[in-house]
Formats: sequence, C-alpha cells, structure tokens
Amino acid sequence: MHVQPLIRDVRTEDAELLYEIDRICFPAYLAYSRTEFLSYLRHPLLVGKVAEVHGRICGFVIARLEGGTHAHVITLDVVPEARRRKVGTRLVEALHREFRKRGVTRVTLEVDAGDGVAQRFYLSMGYTRGQLMRGYYKGRNDAYGMVRVF
Repeated sequence: MHVQPLIRDVRTEDAELLYEIDRICFPAYLAYSRTEFLSYLRHPLLVGKVAEVHGRICGFVIARLEGGTHAHVITLDVVPEARRRKVGTRLVEALHREFRKRGVTRVTLEVDAGDGVAQRFYLSMGYTRGQLMRGYYKGRNDAYGMVRVF
C-alpha cells in the first residue's frame, strides 16, 4: 500500500527545490527559467500546494488567482518515482478545495497537445478540453486550453 502524501501550502524556503523538480519534470525547452519560476512563486495571488512523503517533497502545484472568481493553474509537477500514486490527484483536490474557499468558480490551464496522459488526468479531474493553441510552448509544442467550472 502506498503512503498518502501530506499536502501543505508552498513555503518561501521551498523555492529552490521546486525549481529543481520543475527541471526534472519538463524538458529544458519547456521548463520555466529560474526567473519565470521564482516570479510565479513570489506572486501575491499565488495559491500553491506541496506534497510530501516521509518529509520529502515529491510534487507540487502552483496557481494564480486571476481576479474575481477565476484562477489559472501554472504547473503541476510530480517527480517520476511518485507518479501513478495519486500524488497529482491529491494536489489538485487540495487546490480545488482552496479555490472553493476563496470563491473561485472557474479554473483554466494549458496542457501539451501531445501529452495524452496529462489530458486524461485533467479530464478525470473535471476539466474539459477547449481550444487548440498552436505553438503555445515556446513556439515548439501546441497546447489545449482546459477549463473546470465549480
């Protein structure tokens, strides 16, 4: 049986490790630069959750409140050895609970058009696939916009 991750809020001191995890989870041409990543983590309207197993961070999700009742998921990262163990599910569920507490009724995100696993994951979490955005990821990869309404 797998250990359930502890889900907590992102802390300032997590920044460097979260950046390193992002670099592991995405190819270099897709991963955020250090400047981009840290700007997201320092944003005053950040909503971020971290998953820990045995005191070690194994995943995180960061989002930003976009004003009113809208939020945007920036990234969901789970280290390879923790995948397929419901870490991403627990993180997104915690994020959705936080959104509801804050009055968010609409969440958007982008997912690589070639990543069927990620698309199926978000569909299972109640998102619907929307418009195809050509060249969304640095002109190299297309993305689908996805939306969840509470």
